[in-house]
Amino acid sequence: MRLTQRVHDQLKAHLRPGDFAVDATAGNGHDSLLLAELVGSSGRVSIIDVQAAAIDATQKRLHAAGYLEQAQFHQDNHATVLAALAKQSPGKASAIVFNLGYLPGSDKLVQTKAHHTLSALNASTQLLAPNGLLMVTAYRGHSGGADEAESIATWAGEQEALGWVIKCYDPGCDKVPLPPVLWILTPPTTAP
Repeated sequence: MRLTQRVHDQLKAHLRPGDFAVDATAGNGHDSLLLAELVGSSGRVSIIDVQAAAIDATQKRLHAAGYLEQAQFHQDNHATVLAALAKQSPGKASAIVFNLGYLPGSDKLVQTKAHHTLSALNASTQLLAPNGLLMVTAYRGHSGGADEAESIATWAGEQEALGWVIKCYDPGCDKVPLPPVLWILTPPTTAP
């Protein structure tokens, strides 16, 4: 199963109308559209990307499907926006999705950076609801991608030590170019 399909299946099983979800890296808007469909008109989706082209493509995709009303767009670094959202709505996001790397069809020099991503992930732990899902797909086949994925693997291990449940889907490191890797994280459960 492709990792994107696994992410979408998890979201479909998890999100409900009225939920709050975040697409931390909008790209071409495919995840944003699914999030908007799943949370419905009573829900809300915050959509983040540093590139105007990504925001424009995502706005057009959501507008064409009739889901623009529940979307909030933020053209900025995902670490900055997620830190602000975590202060505004701590523990409220039902799902947060990351697709790390660069915008397909754009300048490959504009890409996510490990230090920003780690800050964004730390903010996400504060924003995520107690029963939320944090899904991170890292594309390793480009310059800097493998290093970013390695940083996330270390970070995920630290979260696991704190009681988070971590599932990692890695198609293998023996392929060239390196395939993407997916982490699905859920917060620690608290005893009643």
